[in-house]
Formats: sequence, structure tokens, C-alpha cells
Amino acid sequence: MIICNNDSFVINTKSTTYMMYVDKYKHLRHLYYGSPIPHDAVGLEWIEGPDDIFIGDGTYYREDAESCFLANQLLEYSSPGKGDTRESAIIAEYDDGQITFDFVYIDHELLRDGQGRDCLTIRLKDTIKPVFLSLTYKVCEEYDVITRSAKIENQMDEELTVRTFSSLMFDLPDADWQLVTLDGAWARECTTHRRKLEPGIITIDSKLGSSSCEHNPAMALVRVETDAFHGDAIGFNLIWSGNHQDRIEVSPFSKLRFLSSVNSFGFAWKLAKGEGFQSPEAVMTYSDRGLNKLSENMQRFVRNCVAYAPFAKEDRPILINSWEAVYFDISHEKIMSLAKTAAALGFELFVLDDGWFGRRTDDTRGLGDWDENFDRLPKGLKGLADEIHALGLKFGIWLEPEMVNEDSALFEQHPGWRMSIPGRTPSVGRHEYFLDLTRKEVSDYVYQSICKVLGNGVDYVKWDMNRNMSDYYCAGCDTSQLFVKYIQSLYSIIDRVREAFPGVLFEFCSSGGNRFDLGMVGRMDQGWASDNTDALSRVGIQQSLYQFYPTSVISCHVSDSPNHQTLRRSWLEDRFAVACFGVLGYELDLEALSEEERAVIARQVAFYKEHRRTFQHGLFRLLPSRSDNIRFWSIEGDDEIIVLETQVLNEVNTGTHDRLIIPFADEAATYSLKRRVPMLPADGIRPIAKDYSVLAKEEEEEIIVSGKILKTCGIALPAKFMGRGVRPGIRVMGDFGTDMYVVRKID
Repeated sequence: MIICNNDSFVINTKSTTYMMYVDKYKHLRHLYYGSPIPHDAVGLEWIEGPDDIFIGDGTYYREDAESCFLANQLLEYSSPGKGDTRESAIIAEYDDGQITFDFVYIDHELLRDGQGRDCLTIRLKDTIKPVFLSLTYKVCEEYDVITRSAKIENQMDEELTVRTFSSLMFDLPDADWQLVTLDGAWARECTTHRRKLEPGIITIDSKLGSSSCEHNPAMALVRVETDAFHGDAIGFNLIWSGNHQDRIEVSPFSKLRFLSSVNSFGFAWKLAKGEGFQSPEAVMTYSDRGLNKLSENMQRFVRNCVAYAPFAKEDRPILINSWEAVYFDISHEKIMSLAKTAAALGFELFVLDDGWFGRRTDDTRGLGDWDENFDRLPKGLKGLADEIHALGLKFGIWLEPEMVNEDSALFEQHPGWRMSIPGRTPSVGRHEYFLDLTRKEVSDYVYQSICKVLGNGVDYVKWDMNRNMSDYYCAGCDTSQLFVKYIQSLYSIIDRVREAFPGVLFEFCSSGGNRFDLGMVGRMDQGWASDNTDALSRVGIQQSLYQFYPTSVISCHVSDSPNHQTLRRSWLEDRFAVACFGVLGYELDLEALSEEERAVIARQVAFYKEHRRTFQHGLFRLLPSRSDNIRFWSIEGDDEIIVLETQVLNEVNTGTHDRLIIPFADEAATYSLKRRVPMLPADGIRPIAKDYSVLAKEEEEEIIVSGKILKTCGIALPAKFMGRGVRPGIRVMGDFGTDMYVVRKID
């Protein structure tokens, strides 16, 4: 709910309040964001206090405003040249190079959007020039989320060049916060970092042409004492798939400023009279109950307000992907043999990965030529799809439609469609080059090529993009607009394809998690978080993503051992347990497995189907643990909670039990806990080699416990092997081990 009262504005969600007001100089100032405060509470004026602080060498706003130091005030949107020397939300130039603006309030409008959400637009105008700034606030009340965006409009006769334009600016009265970011690189995406904020500026950004695996656009500000369960946290994200830029500044007066925007790197948007530029939406949420509550807000918001609507709440099929089974060594017979095995084990979707088209026998050739290779697939895609459908499986295909190889028919016919600078030898990544999607003929070709492929009975698309952008040049627009225009064109292609094929599921991928962002979540159904499928690595990657994204949009695969990315050996049941927490898939050679291993997988698939609604649509939370070596995850569904314990290395002789505590358990209820018993070999020890001689074991004894105990002190789990004593009742987790529990209310 948004309340507009004269010159003040109050945005209320279920559990938060956001306040701002127009001061006597018509500047829009921030007042408060946090736990709920009534809009008519006595003493609101004392939250900020009077403007009676004088800055010794500061520039005050004007002669009659000796205490108005913009550099020390909390503002909603700031521009340079009038005393605020902090990082600016907007930097733009007039024809003569001037960059000074003075935006003041002129009016506001309160509406409801198409989803029934309150939407406040506050309009500002420069005091001299007819340049207008609109700040829009949408409230997602049920999820404690506010989205923010900005639009600039030029009504001058001269051209205006915008170089920096923030979706969101957020000022805080103190700097006693820490910054939480998700950083990494290929195959080690989304490592959570937490750093202290000190005077100066931190920039978290991407210049890769995508949101990037180096710095995900999701991040948070947290108090020093904040953990998963307690303390203040403010989360942010950007609904954008291109270069982004987040700036965090601690001023000399210990004020904190956070800005989120399209990256200013290589960006210069020229506006003629009557033209405007609209920023992407930024997302913010507040929690006074730690990072778990922040994560709950983000998960619910993304699932209900961002995720691609037709399939957002639908169950996703369990897939088998051909890549790590056959790589480029594709034939109709191999694929059908693998598909028959998958169907027998209960899989629901077969995905044919790279290598099925044109001259694509390795990764140096063929990209851009989306015609099936009849030497490999003599019945073509349609014939293959028909046979796979006859097995009761859906059929999926891999595409990388944004790229071209030099060794391709497309490049030979249209070399100018490659993104490259005339007269300069282009750099290359993965033997491939970007197609210039800013050109209409290129985007039309990509759209038509995809439609041609999907017309062969395709039910699912894995849309890949395997390199970073270089040689910044485009024939379809001013190159200073390339990074934005490329993403806008990409979005347009995706939207057109989805309109033409509304029943097809889409998964976004970019050399792993190089484009895992809300812009893609809003247009595709699920995303590939990392090419690294090692279970231990995935614990860290997935846990980081769960802070900001729901499990329903995160694809998680069981792959081979030793893992192809880390060469780490791990047990099949442990790989499955981690991959359960998301959209489950497998990426290994089913035919190379033993009969015993295939039986294990069939049992896993059946278990996942039984609990799919919880794994895909439940609410993820961290649970307390006694050390960094042990982690407890939970996911809460409609009628059950599934708990996963993961262990990095087996500990010796600690003399203690692991303890399961569920802080959100219902105190008045009684719960049943049942351990999912893994399939063990005869000696009960999780094998390093692929050796399964015993396939099953009697179910563990059911544990009955009150919600009060679960919520407060928790229960001691059965002892683990810690050096000696392998006997009935001892849990043998081993290195990189897991244990899973299904928890249900029984009254």
C-alpha cells in the first residue's frame, strides 16, 4: 500500500515501511526503510532531524540555504554539480559538455499496474532545462518487495547524452553495514563473499556483455551481527541480463549510498528532443530476521512476480542430457539406446546436446547452421523426436543461436553478420563469435532458424551462450548503445519464439552461470547455474543462489564420478541428494553404469517424483549447524519439510552428535522424521569405486518429536562413523557425504 500525504510518501508492505518526502527546496529526500512504522506516528520529523549541521568546507545548495548540504543528506536520486559530490545516480551531458542538473519535484501519480500492485511515479524536472526525470516505485506487498526504475526524457531543442543512469539509488544514514556479493568465474560461480564497508567506493560490475559469472547482480547489505536467523538485511537485484554496475559508497560523513544500474562502461545514450530512456527495474527487500527471511522474500517474489508465468508453478520434468555421455560422438543409434535406458529408469525428458547439426563435429565449426546432420541423424530431428516420444519421453534440443563459427555456411554467406570492428582482427572465444543481433536481418535469421528447429517436435530448449563479448561494434545501432541494444534484441527474439511456441520449455545457459539473472528468469523457465556438477562445489554454488532465487528456476544435474570438472570422486547417492534441491537432471552415460547403479537411479527418480512439488516449489532455508564442515538445508512444501545434511570431510573422534534444529517448526505440532536410507554396499561403507552388491536396507526407525523441541534445542541425530565402530545404527557419511530426512506433521 502506498500513502501519499501532501509532500510525503509512505510505501508499506506486509512487514516493511519505506518513507520519503519533498523538502522545502523541492528535493526528494529519503527518510526511512525498515520494520513497519505508522505513517501518522508521532515524531516522524525526528527520524532525520533538522537541517542544522554545517559542513566546514561544504558547498551549500544556495545563498539562502546555508544548512542545506546535499553531500550530507539522504536523497532518492542525485545528480552532480549542486554540492552532492558522492557517486551520482545520473550523469548526462548537454551539447556544450555541461553535466550539472538540479532535479526538483513537480508532481506524482499513484496507479495500480496490471497485476493489481500499487505503483507510484514521482516526476522531477531540472530547474532550468526541460529535462524530466520519473522515478517509479512498485510495491509487492505480500512479498515485502519494492521495485524501482527511472526514466529520463529530453524536451530540449538540443541533444542530451546520458552516460550513467541508475535504476535505483538508496541512501542510508550510517555505514555500519557489510556487503554480501556472489562472485566467481567459470565453474566456480556464485561464491558468497562478505566484506566490511569503509570510506570510499566499491564497484561490483560486469563488462562481459552479460550479467556474468564474475559478479551476479544479486547482493545484500547486512549488519555486522546478521546471520541466517537474526539481524537486519537489505537485498537487491536487477532485472537485466547485460552489463550491470553496482556502486556502494561510504561518504566522509559515514553515510552509505547504494546505486544499481546498467553499466556506464561503453554506454552513451543520445536523446533528441522528445526521446527518453527507461532503466531496467531494480528489486529491493528488507528483513529484520536475518538472511533466511531476506531469501524467503526474494524466492516468493521471483516465483510469483518475475518467473515466466505459463510454467512458473508447473512441475518440471526430470531430464537426461546427452552431453557428458557422448559429447560430439552422436549417432541416431547411440541416442536412441540412451533414451530407451532413460525411459526404463523413469526419466521424462531426453535432451540432445551439442553436435547434432551442420558440420558440427567439434567446437570449432558449425555454429549458425541449424540444419540437422543427416549423416549422424539419418531420420532427422523429426524422426528422432518421434521415436523418443514413442518411448513416453519428451524431446529437448541444445541451441547456441547467438553465435557463429568461421567454419560454417552462415559465415561463408554472411561474414559481415559477425560482430567485429572493420579493419581490426577480431578476438575469439571458444572458436566462436557473436552475431550482431542489433541488425534486423540477423535477429530475423536467428528467430527463423530457431522456429525451424522447434517445428520438429521439440518440447524443450537448452539455450546456450558460451563466450564473453569483445570487439565492441555493431552495424545496427550506435556502438555506444551496443550493450543495451544487444540485450533488448535478444529479449525480443526470445519473446517472439515463445509466442510462436508457447508449449515449449526453455532453459537458459551461458557457459554455465554466466547469465543467471532475473532478466532471463522472466523469459525462460529454468537456468543452468554452473557447468561444474561436482556435488561439493554445487553445495556452495546452489546455496549462494538460494539467497536470491527459488529452486524452481535452478537446474541441478547428477553427473559421473570422478567428476569431469574437478576429478573428485563422490558417491552416486550424495550427488543425487544435492541435485534434488532444484530442477533435477542427469548428465552421464547411463549405459556405462552397472545394473546396480541403474537400480539406484531408478529409485532416486521415483523418490524425486514423490517429493517433486516440495523440491521445485518449496521454500528453501538454512538451518543451524555446529561448524562450517557441516551444513543443514531445508525446503518446506505444503505438507512436508525435507532436510539435507552435507559434510565436507569426515571427522574423527569428535565425540559429538550432529543436531537437527528447525527454527520455523510449529511449536504446537508433533512431527515425524524419517531418514531417506541410501542404497549401500554389503559392508555399509560408501564406496569410492562403483561397487554395489546390496541394493537396499530396511527403513530407518521413525523419530517422533514435538515441534517445540525441534524449534528450540533440536534433536541429536544418530552417531556417525568417526574412526571405528561400523555397526547397525551408525551413519556412514564419509567425505563429501549427505543424509536426507523427510519431516511431516502428524497432528
